[in-house]
This record gives sequence, C-alpha cells and structure tokens, in this order.
Amino acid sequence: MIKVFLIGIKDVKIRARDPSSFIILLVMPLILILVLGMVFQPLWTSTPFTIDIAVLDEDNGEFSKILLDEVFGSEQLKDMVKIKYVESKEEIINEVNKGKIAAGVIIGKEFSQAIMTGEDTRIKILADPEQTIKAGVIKNIVEAFTLEVLKRRIILGTSMGILVAKNLINPAEIQQLIPVWLSEIENMEELIRMDKKTEKRMDKNPLAMEYYAVGMGVMYILFATNAGAETIFQERRNKTLERIKVAPVSEREILGGKLFGIFLIALLQFVMIVFFTRIFYRVNWGDSILGIIIMIFSSVLAFSGLSTLLASLTKSEEQIGNIGPALAMIFGFMGGGMWPAFAFPDWLNMVSKFTPNRWAIDGFLKLMYQEGGVVSILPEVLVLLGMATVFFSLGIFRLRMKGVKVD
Repeated sequence: MIKVFLIGIKDVKIRARDPSSFIILLVMPLILILVLGMVFQPLWTSTPFTIDIAVLDEDNGEFSKILLDEVFGSEQLKDMVKIKYVESKEEIINEVNKGKIAAGVIIGKEFSQAIMTGEDTRIKILADPEQTIKAGVIKNIVEAFTLEVLKRRIILGTSMGILVAKNLINPAEIQQLIPVWLSEIENMEELIRMDKKTEKRMDKNPLAMEYYAVGMGVMYILFATNAGAETIFQERRNKTLERIKVAPVSEREILGGKLFGIFLIALLQFVMIVFFTRIFYRVNWGDSILGIIIMIFSSVLAFSGLSTLLASLTKSEEQIGNIGPALAMIFGFMGGGMWPAFAFPDWLNMVSKFTPNRWAIDGFLKLMYQEGGVVSILPEVLVLLGMATVFFSLGIFRLRMKGVKVD
C-alpha cells in the first residue's frame, strides 16, 4: 500500500508542476462559476412565481363571487394569481394562443342558480399547453372548489328534505338560507394550502451561483481525472514508466498507484472548488459535513473510473487530451451542469440519468436545498458507486488486455 500511495503522490506532484493544469483544473471552473452565476442570476430570481389567468364570468352570482373573491382573491393567493376579466370566450382563446395567460376560466350563465336548484353545471378551463404547471394549479383549485360545493349541495339537499318533511323549517326560507350555508366551504383553507406548496416548491430552485458551483465543479472532475489519466501516457513518453517497472514494484502496485493518482488529483481539485466557492462566493453546500464528504468521494470515484476506462480505450496522450475534454463538455450539458436539469424536457431528463454528472448534482442539491443528510443521498451515492465499479472494472480489464498492465 505504501508503494501505491507513493506512486499516486508522485503523479500529483507532476501535475502540480504544470501551470496549465492549475489554470484548467482550478482557475477556469472558478471563473466559469462566477460568470455564469452573475449572468444567469436575474433569470433565476427576479421573476416571482405568478399565474396569469383570464376569467369570463357570465354568472355574476353568489358562487362565482366566492370562487373569484374568496378563493383566488384570498390573502394567500391574490399576489400569485393575477386575474384579467374578459368579455368573451374568443378573447380567452386569443390570450391563450399568444401565451399571455396560463389558463382561461369560463363560469357559465346561471352557475350559482344551478347549484342551488340541483341542476347540472360546470366551469370550463382553457389551458396553455406550454404552461402546464401553472394551468394545472388553476385546474386543481377549481376542481376542488366545485367538488366541495357539490358535496355540500348533496348534504344540504338531503337535510332540507328531512327538515321540510318534519315541518322544522319553512320552505319559503330555504332559498334565502342555501347561499349562506353553501358559502361556508369547509375546505377553503385546504385549497389555499395546496397552492402554497406549489409556490414554495417553485421558489426552492437554487440560486444561480450555487447551482453552477455544483454543476461546474462536477463537470471539471472529469477534466481532472483525465489529467491524471494522461500521466500514464506521459510517463511512457518520458521513459519514466520503464524505470518504475525495473524497480522492486509489482505491476499490480504500479496500476494501483496510477489509479490512486487519478483519484487523488480529482479529489484535491474538487475539495479546493468547494473551499473557494464557500469562502469567496458564499455558496452553502449544506449542513451535513459527512454527507458532503460522502458525495465528494463517490463522485470522484465515478469520474475516476470513467477516466480509467477512457485511458484504456485511447492509444496516446493526444487522444485522451482531445476526447476527454469533449466528453466532459457533453456530459456536463447532458447531466445538468450548464442548464438546470429540472428545466429539461422529459426525454433529456431521462437521458441525463445515464451520466454520473446528473447523479452527483442531484445528490449535492439534496444536501443544499432539501436539508438532506446521509440517508437522503443514498440513492445517488449507490448509483455513483455502481458506475465507478463498472467503469473501473472495464478500464482495468482493458489495460491488462494491452499486455503490459499499464503499458
């Protein structure tokens, strides 16, 4: 183990003497984090979560007023749901087609009267298919409201029949009492609480600086591991590998030392990124120190394995120097490092889960924004360790198939 450790340390020292490596592995990601964080910050935080809707109220009755004034106009929702009153259905369709509103709500004529008399009635919603989340919120609120009203109508209808049959109430008073009783919608607060959760979930998106600290930090792990893998070819070119092989060191120890060097270079780089972004950019990486350490180690292991596999598939320092950065950029984009994964279309969201970047980013974001601990990141850690096992196994097998273990 001592020999493996010494070979790994030697590779780190060699890489540390190269000024270009220092710039690429530490300075560049820190600059990118700063630039992307500052440029995209307004897009992430300046616009509050609001839902623009158009309402055509052909009823103007008791229950349409309850929906518009007491539900949408409540203290909890009035700043989020912005209502525009229109005069026709065509105007709603036009607003939806232009993307100016998330949904249009049409309350038909005699809606309130139909409720009180037990007749069929409904509220129509026209939704913008490109604003499915916002339109879905409005749909859920309206559905819950109408279901509650209908439930109350059934209960009251039954009760009225019993009271009238037993002469406990004057039938002439029923029309005056029904609006009062039905207006006491028992689940009004539940409707509002449901919508507040949607608003909170949207507001919990990470700040741009913090997201890109994770995204760029993870993406540059692959740059670092590729730099470590290049030392295998550099030592062959400089003939230092031959001198190591004639020393009293087994080829297993040489291979172990080279892999440890790849891991160590990436580990030191990522730790420095976490340290610098925490001190100078005020990035909050989470409260679970153990969780952060586990995520760092599992992420670095996965990318070290990937670079080992890449080194086994290439034939020269130039090849890994060209293919490695291109692969890092592709994985960085697909994994959510350059643009947030929660904004991906469904197909890209699925594809991104085949990259270690996505699992590493998701794990770190759990620690940062969901107050997660070790237990919460276990799925991400297990996937990353599984990827590391597969990558290392294939890479080591390929290196040994070359006939000289590390040659």
